[in-house]
Amino acid sequence: METVRVELDGQDELVFEAKADGKFRISVIGCSHLMEKVKTLRSKNGTDPRKWEVPNGDHHSDLLLREFILRCQGKWQFPYAHDEVCHCRMISTKIVDQAIIRGAHTPEAVSLQTSASTACGTCRPEVYKIINYRLNRSA
Repeated sequence: METVRVELDGQDELVFEAKADGKFRISVIGCSHLMEKVKTLRSKNGTDPRKWEVPNGDHHSDLLLREFILRCQGKWQFPYAHDEVCHCRMISTKIVDQAIIRGAHTPEAVSLQTSASTACGTCRPEVYKIINYRLNRSA
């Protein structure tokens, strides 16, 4: 069984479970904005998230749905593979990514929310890469 789980900690979660027999199940828990987006995608594109249109907005619901759909399609390629982005401050990649999903869309905003890239600054290019990937921007 294939499982795809995408979440904004403590707020939203999307889960896709595909079974070997071709059947699948989707579970969505979240804010009204996310629920409405999923409802719209289902009505326009059917119930299979592998066939949904990928959103390009910068609202947290759009960012989560983009990741969810791309993961379901096998196309998600997060630009940073290590567990920790900021080694000086010991800030995890997940903490930085969650801040970006919550609205920190500049390196300065990420630094304010997480303290990443506030010491030596060598992780700043990686923070940029994560922001750009999340927001579907060219580097």
